[in-house]
Amino acid sequence: MRAVVLTTSYPVSDEDPSGHFVRSSAEALARGGAEVHVIAAGGSVLDPPSRDGRLVVHRAGGGALFSWPGAVARARESPLRLLSAAPFAAAVLDRLREIGPVDRAVAHWIIPCAWPLLLALPRTPLEVHAHGADVRLLLGAPRAARAAVVGALLRRDARFVFAARALRDALACTLAPAQARALELASRVEPSVFDLPPVAERAAAIRSEIVQIPGERLAVVACRLIPTKRVELAIEAARAAGPGLRLVVIGDGPERAALERLASRGDLAAEGSRGAGTTAAGEGRAAVRFTGALPRREALAWIGAADVLLHPSSHEAAPTVIREARALGVPVIACDAGDVVAWARSDDGILVADGTARSLAAALRSVRSRRSDRAPATAR
Repeated sequence: MRAVVLTTSYPVSDEDPSGHFVRSSAEALARGGAEVHVIAAGGSVLDPPSRDGRLVVHRAGGGALFSWPGAVARARESPLRLLSAAPFAAAVLDRLREIGPVDRAVAHWIIPCAWPLLLALPRTPLEVHAHGADVRLLLGAPRAARAAVVGALLRRDARFVFAARALRDALACTLAPAQARALELASRVEPSVFDLPPVAERAAAIRSEIVQIPGERLAVVACRLIPTKRVELAIEAARAAGPGLRLVVIGDGPERAALERLASRGDLAAEGSRGAGTTAAGEGRAAVRFTGALPRREALAWIGAADVLLHPSSHEAAPTVIREARALGVPVIACDAGDVVAWARSDDGILVADGTARSLAAALRSVRSRRSDRAPATAR
C-alpha cells in the first residue's frame, strides 16, 4: 500500500518538537507495511525528497506562514505571511503529481491540508485529523463557510479523526442537525500518537542540579509562549504558592519578554549566579527560570525531573504535553480545556484547577516534593 500524509507541521530533526506526533502517526503507517510519503511545509520546493527512517519526506515551502510558533501567531505578527498559503498549496499539488497514485491519503489539520487532497485525489480514501487550531478556525468562520467545508469533506466520504471529543462536539453543535449527525458517524476520537524517548538519566541530572534543598519542589511549564497558554497565571500562582517552589518555563514565543518582566516584578530581583533568564525569589517567593526553546528530548527531561507539570492553557484539545508528563509519571495541574476534565476523571494524577492564579496556587501547595534519594519519573 502507498500512502501520502500532508501536514503543515513536521520536525526537521529528531530534537525538533514541531509536529513530532505527525511523524509518529506516519511511522505507525509505515510499520504496518505501507510505503509512506510525507508532504510537509518548510524547506524549498526545489529540495529533493529525503529519507526520514521509513518515511519519504517532500518539502513544499510555505515556511513563512507554517512554522513556529504557529500559523495564527505568525499571521497576526505579519499578515503578509498569509500570501505564502497559495504557493504552498500549489507546491503540494506538484508534489502529489510527482508521487503518483496512492491508496490512502491522510491530512493533518482540516484547514489547510484537507483541501489539496480533496482536489487532487478525488477517489482515494481520505482521513482527516483535527488537532485543535483548525477546528477553532472553522468555529470563527461564517456559518455558511463552515458548513460548506464540512459538507464537501462528507460528500467525499472522508473519515475524520478528532484529537479530543470536545473538539468534535464544539464543531458539531454549530452545524445543522443532519450534518452534525453525519459528522459524528464519519468520525472517531483518538488522541495523537507520540513516541517517548528515554530521558531518565538526564532528568536525574537536572533534578540533582536544580533541587538542592530538602523539601523544595520543582514545577515546569512547557509550551509556546502565546496568550492562550496563559503562562502569566503560572507565574502568578508560583509566586503566591509560598516558599520552597521553583518554576521553570520551557519554550519561547512572542509573549516571552512580557512574561519575563512579570516574573521580575516586585521583590523578584535578578540573580546572576543562576544564569541568564532566571529570576530569584525574595522572602517567600518562587524562583522563575526561562530556558527558551529546547530540543524535545531535553524538554522531556525537564518534565521528567519535575514534581508537577503546570498547564494553565485556555485553548486545548488533547494536549500532548499532559499525556507526556503522565507517561513519565509526573503529576499535572491543568485548567479546564479540551478533554482534560474527562482525563482527570480516570487519572488522579491530573488535577483540574479553576483558571485563576489563586486556584492554581492552592493546587501547587498540595504538591509534595519527591525525596532526594528517589529517581525522577521514567516512561511507563
